[in-house]
Parts: sequence; structure tokens; C-alpha cells
Amino acid sequence: MLRFVLLIGINLLVACGSSATSHPHYVVLEENNLSDELKETSGLYCPQIGSAFTVNDSGNKPIIFNIDSSGKIIDKKLISAKNTDWEAITGDSQNFYIGDVGNNKGKRKFVQIHIVPKKVTPKIVPKKLTPKKDSESTTNDKSLNLFYINNSINNNEYLNHDYDAETLINLGDSLFLFSKSWNSGTLFIYQLNKIKATQYVDPVSEIMGLPGVITGGDFDRKNNQFILVGYKLNGMGGFSPFMAILNRDFSLHKTFALSGYGQVEGVCVASNAEVWFTQEGSFFSDHKIVKLKLTK
Repeated sequence: MLRFVLLIGINLLVACGSSATSHPHYVVLEENNLSDELKETSGLYCPQIGSAFTVNDSGNKPIIFNIDSSGKIIDKKLISAKNTDWEAITGDSQNFYIGDVGNNKGKRKFVQIHIVPKKVTPKIVPKKLTPKKDSESTTNDKSLNLFYINNSINNNEYLNHDYDAETLINLGDSLFLFSKSWNSGTLFIYQLNKIKATQYVDPVSEIMGLPGVITGGDFDRKNNQFILVGYKLNGMGGFSPFMAILNRDFSLHKTFALSGYGQVEGVCVASNAEVWFTQEGSFFSDHKIVKLKLTK
């Protein structure tokens, strides 16, 4: 009898630990802490069910990390471009696109999109050379240089200008860069050419009324909408994170709070319609990956 009661108790605990948590606009399916190697995760891209790609921001090595559904690192690629301030990653069938677009101080003359082929031709290595100790593989890449029209870097102040960005979305033949507008609070959207090496960009759309700055995004192809995450920066370093949904024409559909989370950074929509987002580690919260199912 005691054994039976213990088994029932264990089953209940397991069920509670794996049960989803419901909120008015979404259901939390799962959340897992990330390795300390990813505590500054700043972008997320999930082209296949069960895995994703992420990058760290400034001050870290220029590495693309491949993680499994629990957030465990399963592979990593060291690329040749410098990590000035990587803030986003996306891709298409041929390439990764890394948004080296962070610009909190507003003093960068131009920002960059690094293009990394997904299929890398292996180099012939002499037998006498010792292979690398880990799974890092170096890739060659090229970059797009982006200049914001009307940007006056001499007048920009730290966290008080509109020429910062953390969101890059691939859609069709274009890339779309979403601003992190500290000054006006207006979201500016730029359409980028995937090939042209030097581009001078002006917004193609503007959105007002968001509850904070945008830090990540992806396009939900199943529902024909953009999924964005961001936060409002509060006093003493606190964060009030939220999710925003835009229609295909960039009009704002709705926003809602992401209760219980902190510095949300990257988001992607998996092919099974799950929404994954990453949270950067901070004094107030752990670095983690979270999976959601949006409700109507």
C-alpha cells in the first residue's frame, strides 16, 4: 500500500513538472536554462523542428551555436567576421544572416549584416596538423554595410537615439531590420537587399504605440504575421517584457506582457507553430530558452 501511494505521488510530481502554464494569450510549453556559454544570447533562428541557432552579443567570440530543443549546445561554427555587437540571426535556404547591428551608444558610422553560407566546403588539412579540440569550424563570410540616412552620430546620446537595432527577419527576397528606438519609441522598419554590399537605408514603415523597445522577431508563415519580443527598461535595471504581433502589412495587431520573464532577446517561430524565445542572463533572471503556444 505504501509503495502504491509513493508511486502515485511521484507520478503527480512528474505531471506537475511537465504541465503547461496558461496565460490569456499564450501557453508556456517548456522552459530550460541555457549553458553559461550562452548567457548573453541575443538572437534566435529555428528553421527545423527540434533545434535552433543562436548567437551571443558584443564581447564574445564570433560563433553560431546550434542548440537542441532543451537548449543544449550540439554544434558551433566559428566565423571570420568580428563580433562588434551581434544582436540577431536569421536565414534562408542557403545562408545565415547575422545582424551585427547593436548600437546602444549611437556612434557607429555603419552597421553590418554578415552572410555565412550554410554549406561550407571543407578545406584539405595536412595529416600532420592536429584537428581542433572541439566542434568549432571556421567559415568564410561576406558582409553588407548599412548606413542610416539622416543619422547624425555626433548628436546621438547613449540609449537616447533611434539608430539601434536588435531584430533581423528574412522574408522572401529581402531582409527586414527593426529598430530599437530608445528616443522616440517609434518602431522603424528597414527593407534590405540581400546582395548589395553598401546600402543607405530609410524606413519603409513606422509603428507607434508599442510598450517598449523591440529586441527580436520572426515571421510566422502559417499565420502570415510577424512575432516580435521586447521590453520596457525600468529603474534599477528591471525589465517588463512583452510580445507584439504585426500583420503582414506591418500594422499592429496586438501586444501582451510576458509575465515572469526578464531581458528577452531572440524569438523564432518553428515550423510546428511553436514560438521559442531566449532570455539573456542578468542579476534578476537566468539565461534560458522558453517555448510557447500562442492562443487566439
